[in-house]
Amino acid sequence: MGLDFSRLGALDPWRVLGFFALIGFLLYRNLPGALAFLRPSWVRPRAAGGPEDVAARSPAMRDMLGQLEELGFEPKGILIERRPLAPSTRELVLASPEARCFATVRPVKNEAWLSLVTHFSDGAAVITADFHWPSVDEPDYLAGGLPGNGPAELLNAHRRRVQRFVDAGRPLDAAYDLSALEAAGARFFAKGPGKRELRRKELRGLIFAGGALIFMGSFVVQLVRRLAG
Repeated sequence: MGLDFSRLGALDPWRVLGFFALIGFLLYRNLPGALAFLRPSWVRPRAAGGPEDVAARSPAMRDMLGQLEELGFEPKGILIERRPLAPSTRELVLASPEARCFATVRPVKNEAWLSLVTHFSDGAAVITADFHWPSVDEPDYLAGGLPGNGPAELLNAHRRRVQRFVDAGRPLDAAYDLSALEAAGARFFAKGPGKRELRRKELRGLIFAGGALIFMGSFVVQLVRRLAG
């Protein structure tokens, strides 16, 4: 049976346009998160550049890098995190074998956001941030944010968290170069605790993107039936 396109005249074009605009907005905002939820391994960190590329472009970044270097951290390079259908994030990476962690710094508006990251060779990880980060206390994953704390205070808290895993017998990943962080980050999202973390964060995106696709499919089916009726 052919479709009678003359029936389109009975439809309110503004209503149809508004519906698809809403669906497009929901997919734009939530589809990247839904894809990350379905396949966390698609989130991939990539090493770029070297120590000479760890340079600040704002006063906040310069201040943060200066404080980290005073704490014994050395520049390592750039880490770029790629996600499906989402802009890449770029972080400056420093490391301190003595502190047993990496420091990643990224510009957010006029601020510098700091994360301290320690990976273990069995896949466990500890992350401490100076911005809001959901608190997690699991057998293989400790994470949380301490907004308002400076690098020194953040490092003290991170050391205590790392020591918990060390005392439990977990072996530290003793490599502190950029390629080691890239490899550990890939494992973290593909089959480590980052897989659970990512799905907790992106569940909302999956729900909204799935709902938008269901509504769009239902609308298209009704439209086809109307044209064919």
